[in-house]
Amino acid sequence: MHAAIPIILLGLALAPAAARAQTSPEPRTVVQTAERAMSDDSTGVVRARWEAMLRRDSTDRVAMLGLASLARLEYDFPTADRLFYRMLGRAGPADPWRVQARIGLYRVALAAGNYLRADSLLTIAVADARGLGDRGGEIDALIGFSNTRSALGGMDASFAALDTLAAVLPPGDGWERAQYLCRLGLYRAVASHGDAPTYTARGTAMARRLGERRITGHCLEAHAMAFSLLGRSDSVLGLLDQAEALLRATHDHSSLARLASRRSDELQFVGRLGEAKAALRMVLAEAEASRNRERFAYAYGGLGMLALRVNDLPTAMEQFHRAEALYDSLGQRNGARIARSNRAWVLSMGDDISAARTALDSVLAESQETGRLEDEFLARQQLARLAMREGKWADAADQLDAGERAAREHSRGAEARADLAYDRARVSLGRGDLATAERLFSGFLARLAPDRHLHRHLTRMRLAEVWARRGDLARAERQMTDAGRELERWRASLGEDELRRYAFAATGLGENDPQAPAARVLGLLAGAGRAEAAFALAEQRRARSLTDRLNQADVLREEGVAAGTRAHRTRPATAAELAAALPAGTALLEYMAGSEGAPTTLFAVTRAGVRAYLVPSADSLAAPVRRLVALLEDGAEPEAIARSLGTALLGPVADSLPPEVTRLLVVPDGPLHRVPFDVLRLPDGRAAVERWAIGTVPSAGVALALWEHRRARPPGDTAGLLAVGDPEFPGERTAVATRDAQIYRSAFDAEGGLARLAGSGEEARTVARYASGAAELRLRSAASERWLKQAPLQHYRVIHLATHALVDESSLARTALALAPGDGEDGFVSPADLARLRLDADLVVLSACRTAGGVTIAGEGMEGLTAPLVEAGARSVVATQWRIGDRSTVRLVGDFYSGLARGLPVVDALREAKLRAIRRGAPASEWAGFTVVGDPLARVAVRAPRRPTPWPMVTAGLLLLAGGAYLGLRRRGRSGERGPGRGVSATTHQR
Repeated sequence: MHAAIPIILLGLALAPAAARAQTSPEPRTVVQTAERAMSDDSTGVVRARWEAMLRRDSTDRVAMLGLASLARLEYDFPTADRLFYRMLGRAGPADPWRVQARIGLYRVALAAGNYLRADSLLTIAVADARGLGDRGGEIDALIGFSNTRSALGGMDASFAALDTLAAVLPPGDGWERAQYLCRLGLYRAVASHGDAPTYTARGTAMARRLGERRITGHCLEAHAMAFSLLGRSDSVLGLLDQAEALLRATHDHSSLARLASRRSDELQFVGRLGEAKAALRMVLAEAEASRNRERFAYAYGGLGMLALRVNDLPTAMEQFHRAEALYDSLGQRNGARIARSNRAWVLSMGDDISAARTALDSVLAESQETGRLEDEFLARQQLARLAMREGKWADAADQLDAGERAAREHSRGAEARADLAYDRARVSLGRGDLATAERLFSGFLARLAPDRHLHRHLTRMRLAEVWARRGDLARAERQMTDAGRELERWRASLGEDELRRYAFAATGLGENDPQAPAARVLGLLAGAGRAEAAFALAEQRRARSLTDRLNQADVLREEGVAAGTRAHRTRPATAAELAAALPAGTALLEYMAGSEGAPTTLFAVTRAGVRAYLVPSADSLAAPVRRLVALLEDGAEPEAIARSLGTALLGPVADSLPPEVTRLLVVPDGPLHRVPFDVLRLPDGRAAVERWAIGTVPSAGVALALWEHRRARPPGDTAGLLAVGDPEFPGERTAVATRDAQIYRSAFDAEGGLARLAGSGEEARTVARYASGAAELRLRSAASERWLKQAPLQHYRVIHLATHALVDESSLARTALALAPGDGEDGFVSPADLARLRLDADLVVLSACRTAGGVTIAGEGMEGLTAPLVEAGARSVVATQWRIGDRSTVRLVGDFYSGLARGLPVVDALREAKLRAIRRGAPASEWAGFTVVGDPLARVAVRAPRRPTPWPMVTAGLLLLAGGAYLGLRRRGRSGERGPGRGVSATTHQR
């Protein structure tokens, strides 16, 4: 994390402070006057004076240097360059004015990230200053060297520059000595010297005594970084807050950009990813204000790393590409190389192995050309892991051998062998050499430090796999059980913030699917009749992943987590607990997806207990699932795929489940999250929906918790219903700068844009009529994000949201619900926004496109728009798995609410609506995409609307009656009867 620390602080000398000794040489005093004016908001006064001087004498060097320095401090670099070069263009020998002009150009080059140019300018300035005896100019240039040399020559060069600086510093307090102390402390911290904070503290105190706000801000930043680098991070963010206040007061935008970069690093380190992302947005804003292209590049790289941590691969790829292009344009080969390596890493995590190999080959060639043996080692290790994914074990072994040779040349031989031991063990396992695999995994485990909990757990899973494949299932089961207990003891010991910190923690070790070894062992245990033990182990893993998913929503909050807020901790369920709690007529099907060729295990839990079945690997199921969903969404009826997937996924239980089971509660895994189970064909030819009402739930433990904590609604509860539809999207083609609006909008545009959904308004009005109590109907501009976030949603038992939604299964940053913008909100409601809502709803309906999908990460479950609503307090969520029609949904929704009004549970009411759609000949695309998430047996307090008065018929009847009365009066008139009042009275009486 801290590898880039020296570069982060390179800008500390952008503005040497303004301690203003009267004995300073005149050119230095001019620069310091400009700096004081910038800090004191008095630039207008000094600018006017210098401009007047330059009008009187176009060669006035005081005015030129002063105006050039002001332009630099205000980030008007073209003007600054022009005036500095104008000073250098004058004929004559070197003098202090020319020295300060070169130092000014150095600061401009540094702000632009051009270290080579900055260093060359300082080299000339130092030589000229020494030749003139200009001690002040020499000190300014040497302070600059402490920055450029750290970028170009590393820590040794920085210490050498600081040693030279120390030899020429004047005695006593001074702004130069304060800067020297703070830089020395920072670089000593980078070199792991424990006394580093002593130096930064002295420098900070000195700068404060001198009243130097900008230098004090820089020193506070260095002080914070020294603590962070030494692992003493408790006070880091507080020190950065103090530094930011001072730098903001002095309008030092370039330093603020660097400071926000540092804050983001620290927040990422402690797992506060949402706040880290907000800090990187501040980097972009301050980089824009200071024209600092290097800070832009750094921010893009940071945003790429954040996206990578949350498995948002498309965004990570885009941000690394931006960083690479900027670093290349700045001539910073190191930054560009890191960005290219990161892009290759992203590609290696995706499905396009060919593209990943091409990118890694390019990184390998560059590392060999530049002699960067450590980079060569890492590239070969990644190429070996790609070969393992393809089952090319010999190629993987060759790459590991070459990587070890590169590491040995880099004096990392012993360390490299330790790094590669796990990879070599995987190669042996892939080749079927179980004895060698056991020896290598055991040796790797023995060398792991006790605090490497995640790595220890994964290694023990691999050892369990070795023993299970040997047939020693009892030993494998004990290993998995003990490893799980060890991991849970550690997790139980974590504080609330620590547990959140590990929510996105990767196990490392190059595993494409860390669940793969556990899935294989569980499959072997289940196949050997150890179903109950296998189910307990599967639930433990699922509970851990669900705990992490719940906490991820917290750490992604850009405003942070409120102090004292407890982290989520989900408990698993045993088969015995679940069987005892299952409602009558209900069975639970839990899938444990297997990859790397391992079978998927299907656990079927009924009141009689648990049975296990082996079904095809998730690797082989992923493509048919994608084809099925694509064909259904296009309106086709893909019977062949529906039948083959039905045979694979439901066939094993179709005959074994007793006939009294009429409801299935499915816990999907991996690619099975996208399966529309209702449409799958059973061996007897029926669609699954014709036999069972089917819902889904994140885990058996969640289902158990929902049943154990059913809300006791008072009799006759008539709490409100909220119906939202037809949001207004004004200016939907214009750019919005808030939050992730640009990302969301580009994603929505790719899906056809944000067209008006007039039919969703009709749908919302239909739903509102089913309210058993008060109904809140929000349409057009009233259907806004701002209102949703601020409304007392806990008072609504039913919440129906009919609008656009996007769930990109490869990108969390492209997942959002679209509502009307305004009042400072962009209209895009993210999963983190939904998780923050306070709900007490029995039912939330997301009637929109692809709302039930989500990012699926190797068995870690989906992170779409439904899980956050369950987290926020919704008991049951009905959502859609693919694009649905604006108007074709209205009838199905009406049938669904009609079933709810008759007292049917949510899952039964939805099934009845689907069966009605089938009977009227509706294609599966109109009904099969709706699914229930959460508690499918929730009952909802709605009532059928009163039959509306048939006003057209009433009006016609009145007209007929009125016509009859008129004709009667006409007849009576002819017969001499003149009493109209009686006639009217008679007519009224008859009606």
